[in-house]
Amino acid sequence: MFPYTITEMIPFQERKKIRRILYSKPTLIALALVLIAVINGAWGIHQKAEIAISERDIAKRSLTELEARNAELNVSLERIRSANGKEEIIRQNFSVAKAGEEVVNVVDDSVKKSENGEASATKGFWQRIINFFAGN
Repeated sequence: MFPYTITEMIPFQERKKIRRILYSKPTLIALALVLIAVINGAWGIHQKAEIAISERDIAKRSLTELEARNAELNVSLERIRSANGKEEIIRQNFSVAKAGEEVVNVVDDSVKKSENGEASATKGFWQRIINFFAGN
């Protein structure tokens, strides 16, 4: 009569029952919520990866700038270690001259010396009026 026996029919009925449970509205809603949570987590990781990449690029640029600065400092250090370099640094920082040389100091015209030899800046209009009435 039937090509299947009763024992072969049970798995088919169980599969139908499992499908009915899997395709029910609560199960589909739960799966959708899980999918949304997974997508949200993946998006967060993507954003963090973007930030990490930009910070890596900034660090690379900073490293190349520091390497260039290091090279400049090494060149400057080698120049300073020479006898001429030492003399140049001493002349820049201190007003010194070798025997037979003279030192010339250039003074800006805006700074004038008062009678006692101290440098004084030019006074403004109101400061002169106040000094006039104060007796200075």
